[in-house]
Amino acid sequence: MSNNFKSSDSGRIVAGIILVCVGAALLLREMGFFFPRWIFSWPMILILVGLYTGVKNNFRTNSWIYMLAIGGFFLFNQMIPSLRLQPYFWPILVMSAGLVFILRPRSQKDNELPTDNDQLRWQDPVTGEAQPPTFTGIADNSDFLRVSSVFSGVNRTVLSKNFKGANITCVFGGSEINLSQADLTGPVIIKTEVVFGGVKLIVPPHWAVQNEIDGIFHGVDDKRRINVGPDLNPTKVIILRGSVVFGGIEIKNPRI
Repeated sequence: MSNNFKSSDSGRIVAGIILVCVGAALLLREMGFFFPRWIFSWPMILILVGLYTGVKNNFRTNSWIYMLAIGGFFLFNQMIPSLRLQPYFWPILVMSAGLVFILRPRSQKDNELPTDNDQLRWQDPVTGEAQPPTFTGIADNSDFLRVSSVFSGVNRTVLSKNFKGANITCVFGGSEINLSQADLTGPVIIKTEVVFGGVKLIVPPHWAVQNEIDGIFHGVDDKRRINVGPDLNPTKVIILRGSVVFGGIEIKNPRI
């Protein structure tokens, strides 16, 4: 059994256990059993979603840590109101973001700049005709894209003609990924972990997008003018997976 199947089964089992426990707690409350108010609060929901996300992804991403930390902070504040922790949330969060920037290792990709030869790769992936560049961010030649946005915004234009997928993490930040100059040879997976943030994907209209996102208080909106005629290419499929909590994903046409 592959790791993908194992993580999918683990996520399904954990989701089932969480739903059974929540249902049992609601049933017991209706039967007269006492439960503290914080048991059914939104911080507890955020903690449960964080646990589910961590198990589903084998704890290989960091989004579950952010969700548990934020949920735990506000839950502790509700459990012991006399501590008055809420005013300290933003100072602690800003300091934590600073530590993330200081301690995060610098990748080799940060030192790479697009060369003049990259200008030759900007062309229509369907007709092959040369086009003026339509990107607004940094050109990226890698076949697999990794983006992390914490209290910031990230813009990338993918130039790879053999695009393999992406991992996108946004925490109190946003990312814009432009795939109008990219190409792919089969279905690819874009994995997103979004907490209080957003992702904008610029995708050609002849590509199909399959939404498999889990989340809470989230939305996935495809605003493209999609080709449904002979120009639609069924082999070019983007599969969206991952989780979005208090955020959204927007899919748009390339700019004209």
